[in-house]
Amino acid sequence: MAGGFFTQTWYRVAELRPRIAAHVKVSRHRYGGQSWYVLSDPLSGRVHRVTPTAYLFAGRLDGKHTVDEIWQQLVADLDTEAPGQEDVVTLLINLHHADLLAGDVPPDAAQLLSRRDRFMRSVWVRNLRSPLAMQIPLIDPDAFLTRTLPLVRPLFTWAGLLAWLALMAAGLLTVAQHWDELSNNVIDRVLASEGLIGLALCYPVIKILHELGHGYVAKWFGCEVREIGVMLLVFFPVPYVDASPSAALRSKWQRAGVAAAGIAVELTLAALAALLWIRLEPGILRAAAFNVMLIGGVSSLLVNGNPLLRFDGYYVLSDLIEVPNLAQRGPRYLTYLVNRYIFHVPGLEPHAAPLHERIAALIYTPLSWCYRIFVMLAVSLFVAANYFIAGVAMALVTVVMGLLWPVAKALWQVALGPRYRLCRGRAAGLTFGGLVVAALALLFVPVPVHGGSEGVIWVPRESIVRAGADGFILRIEANPGAVVASGAPLFVLEHPIADAKRQVSAAKVQELQAKYDAQWVNDRIGAEVTRFELEQEKANLAREDYRAALLRVNAPDAGTFQTIRPADDMQGRYVKIGEILGYVTPREGQVARVVVPQSEIELVKDHLIDVRIRLADRRTDLRSSIVRAVPAADQELPSSALTATNGGTIATDPRETRRAKAFERLFQFDVALPDSEAGARAGFGSRVFVRFDYAWQPVGAVLYRHLRQELLNRFDV
Repeated sequence: MAGGFFTQTWYRVAELRPRIAAHVKVSRHRYGGQSWYVLSDPLSGRVHRVTPTAYLFAGRLDGKHTVDEIWQQLVADLDTEAPGQEDVVTLLINLHHADLLAGDVPPDAAQLLSRRDRFMRSVWVRNLRSPLAMQIPLIDPDAFLTRTLPLVRPLFTWAGLLAWLALMAAGLLTVAQHWDELSNNVIDRVLASEGLIGLALCYPVIKILHELGHGYVAKWFGCEVREIGVMLLVFFPVPYVDASPSAALRSKWQRAGVAAAGIAVELTLAALAALLWIRLEPGILRAAAFNVMLIGGVSSLLVNGNPLLRFDGYYVLSDLIEVPNLAQRGPRYLTYLVNRYIFHVPGLEPHAAPLHERIAALIYTPLSWCYRIFVMLAVSLFVAANYFIAGVAMALVTVVMGLLWPVAKALWQVALGPRYRLCRGRAAGLTFGGLVVAALALLFVPVPVHGGSEGVIWVPRESIVRAGADGFILRIEANPGAVVASGAPLFVLEHPIADAKRQVSAAKVQELQAKYDAQWVNDRIGAEVTRFELEQEKANLAREDYRAALLRVNAPDAGTFQTIRPADDMQGRYVKIGEILGYVTPREGQVARVVVPQSEIELVKDHLIDVRIRLADRRTDLRSSIVRAVPAADQELPSSALTATNGGTIATDPRETRRAKAFERLFQFDVALPDSEAGARAGFGSRVFVRFDYAWQPVGAVLYRHLRQELLNRFDV
């Protein structure tokens, strides 16, 4: 306590004879090596900390001695260490607002009603600030927990702890052994109608047991549990138990145990479900066990066990590091640093928090705020994908209450608040000047923009060997793997029907030619008719000769000959016109076929300034350029080597078994391979990495494009 020793308002409280309310319980705690006194109100469930010096005064409030008498005695006992009058007045005001004081004067009914209204407004404001976790209190469960505590008492023994650890080990081992089966296509399974119904049925039951775990552990340590209600978690009703009276427990391990009880219950249910899941046949019960594993295991660790959210993990962390109210004290410390070292607010008292609390505040506060905003926006987008209006409303509430409202309050304090009246110019100049600089940076400061993609060394179109006509493969003229010259024979096909047609056509030509020669001497008119028929049949014979020539497949260019299948399997095989039979590949690759997502196609077409390519087994980048572009986007990939299952980065539809098909439409580009030693040794089908460098753009434009693309992809626009 470091206020003024004398104050002009002392006369208002000097003759009062307050006392600490009879229902208030006092306990002595140690946080970070310092002693504190905790005043707990079992009626409201709230807990308040005071320093030892403050408690030396508050503990003497007995309703018999006046405030001035108690203070005078304290000054006589402590001399210069005694609290000042201003500190005493502040302490009395805080105790009064917390309903921890009683006196001889009956309380004003209007004041009590005003205090009740203020408390209810604070509840609503808290719900608005956390729209994903609105709380509605319902009943007092203390009597029920007291009666049923003997049923769960064996769990709070060393034998119970060992049994729980053994169960956790068995559950983890089961999940590890069947991880592929459990994690395969989990999102589609959850979002299916049967999965959503199963989650909706299992979730409330698991959460009821979760909250009962908090209540029973709190009762085991002697606390009263006075509130149970419903929390609208992402507008879904789940139960909750108010175990805040456990904050009065002296042992930090007991306080952390109450907070961690819900996580332990959910992990227990998940482990039991895992052991049942491997023994059940596919059906409703097995699906229910999977849902319990998903809720109790994944959501418990990511949400309840995450200290960055104000759920169970946060309270466990606060208790173990001995920094109560970390979420409130952290922002206050950051505000103090800004006021002291940036705004230079005069008369600011040094921050009395210990070193470990200041370090925790510096680390926890920004991480918690960022993660909370990220989670709320992610959930809003997820809901908007199925229920657009509800998701947009959640996103707006998140942005307004989580970002705009705090910023607006801070700006109002800087512009008009009394705290900065003596340093208004510096505080306003730095704050609003910083905002202007940030806005100018977003609008005008350019940053380098680049993108990356993957591709494969692509076989040139002129290297593909195709069948020129329908037919059966009679023989293969060149051995696979041999180097052939341009125009060298590769395949000989036969088509019995085509051969028969050619023989018939040749015989008709001979017949008509003989008939024409005989008529030309005696019947000139008949000869002209026959000549016309002869010309038609010669044309038919020419077409058949051309088709017969197509049955011989030659090399389109010089290179190494390879068949698409083993030669023995191709012998006698029937092929259709245009079907690929093999390749005649040149000594080195010429182009790489690269896929580009739709989000970058505008940059590639309008802002591309440089292309660099790197082979998968090289560390150096080679300058390149785009040779050609496929005009339309397609989901089909040029090679399965680009899929995530084969080491690539593109997720593919598992339902497509014949061809690799991506979930999103992709554009394809042919990028030239440099004529270098590295390019010469590049094998066809091997993976390449391509970097696209674009023209520099302002930071704001880059952020806007990413946000726009994310929304377009999210809503399939």
